[in-house]
Amino acid sequence: MRRHHLQSGFTLIELIIAVSLTVMLLLTASALFMTFLISGAKVNSTQLVKQEGQHALIQMEFLLRNAIELLPNSFGDECIADMTEIKFRSIDGGETTLAIEDDGGVDKIASNSGVYLTSGAVKIVNGINFTCTQNSDESHPHISISFTLRKGTPGLDPTRDIVQETFTASATVRSL
Repeated sequence: MRRHHLQSGFTLIELIIAVSLTVMLLLTASALFMTFLISGAKVNSTQLVKQEGQHALIQMEFLLRNAIELLPNSFGDECIADMTEIKFRSIDGGETTLAIEDDGGVDKIASNSGVYLTSGAVKIVNGINFTCTQNSDESHPHISISFTLRKGTPGLDPTRDIVQETFTASATVRSL
């Protein structure tokens, strides 16, 4: 007479397969979670850079468009190409200078009003550029503004870790 043994439990191969499948599922889930976190951070950084750049452009355009006259800046330049700062008389009669200013080791776009147009959350790359053109008939000066903002520091994957955008605008001084 033969005895039949009922096997209770799992074989070694069944356990290895079950553990392997569980590990693969957990790795896939954690990779998806990390992807969502990284892409969310990239979206937030992109929004911050765009918001800061647009705010600075709008403010500078408004100030320049409503300027009464252009004045020589600290380099003695009034209306030439490739200026790093521009100076003008505002509607209120005060003199305003737009330039890059060092605020505790962080470069920011500033006017002499004491309010910075960009924050320390973004970095200005290669400064700011004002290009002023004016016809020989002393018409209203046309000023182009250009600057690049960056958020993030280079890491293993620069395309993922850095958000950089160039902002350009132009304004014609119409109050002259």
